[in-house]
Amino acid sequence: MTDEPEYRPPSAFLCSLIDDEPTLAGDAEADARAATLIALTQDADPANRDWALMLLAQSERDDDATRAALAAGMDDDHRDAAGEALIGVAIREPERALPRVAELLGEEGIDSLTIEAAAYVADPSLVPALKEIRAELGGDDDLFDQILDEAIDCCTRGTPPEPL
Repeated sequence: MTDEPEYRPPSAFLCSLIDDEPTLAGDAEADARAATLIALTQDADPANRDWALMLLAQSERDDDATRAALAAGMDDDHRDAAGEALIGVAIREPERALPRVAELLGEEGIDSLTIEAAAYVADPSLVPALKEIRAELGGDDDLFDQILDEAIDCCTRGTPPEPL
């Protein structure tokens, strides 16, 4: 068994958000934190972008700047960062995320972030692709299977899960 180091961003600001979980809405100080977080979605370091997009996606913020940062993040070269952004868009604007999710579900190398985004999109048109993925990839990874089963259920019902 190897002891791999915890995946953390190099940004001290992001580490403080991870550790302290301060609010990102409601007052001037929270708005300033959110502005810094949004700026970090464009950082040169992919780990900073990945964490910034994940924290923004999971936040309670839903304004134009947040939506724009998440939408731009869907095109990030770092696959995990793009996936986190896709989840954030799917939570806030499922109709905007649907075409990207549908496209990614048809590609090789499907990841759990795309499956999670599919659950938030909760569109019945995604069920056939999700069931095909289940038939091809299911059974090897309990966590992946759980995320996939939730996405199938959400899309079948047309109801997303509660946001994080």
